[in-house]
Amino acid sequence: MDELRSRPYIDKSLIDYVQEFEDDVKKVWEEEKFEIIVFGSFPTLFKSKKMDSYIITLYAVNVMYNTKGVLVVPAVVVDEGAVPHIKKGADVMLPGIKKVAKPFMKGDVVAVLEPSEKYAIALGIALVDSASIVPGAKGKGIKNVNYLDDDIWRACLQVAKVFQRR
Repeated sequence: MDELRSRPYIDKSLIDYVQEFEDDVKKVWEEEKFEIIVFGSFPTLFKSKKMDSYIITLYAVNVMYNTKGVLVVPAVVVDEGAVPHIKKGADVMLPGIKKVAKPFMKGDVVAVLEPSEKYAIALGIALVDSASIVPGAKGKGIKNVNYLDDDIWRACLQVAKVFQRR
């Protein structure tokens, strides 16, 4: 829970949501590449071997966005041409960002929304402040760390299914 509270960019609604499960926290390992923390039956945080700290899962971002209408982390919207690349793990390039949906600072966790803004396709670490995203900007904007159908996404789906049955 401290991992969530220590991040000023995480919306309080997520903290409130998982707080009721604070006494029911489980760690789930998957193929020893990453670790997922589950609050109740909600796969909320993960950490890969390459990361120093836990971050929110793409699964949690999408559940909160689609059930509560809340973007629990800052977000950008990308153009259609960027979607297939990001969904294969590519970093988000500045020219592919159409709009900043919720501002952020360099180092923040950022959700990447598809063009219709119905769901997040990836989650990454901001390499620049959102104020730097201007027409004509070049280079990488967000390092992709969790995307639809990657190992972490699939593990979250499996974990949610297993714990919801209990």
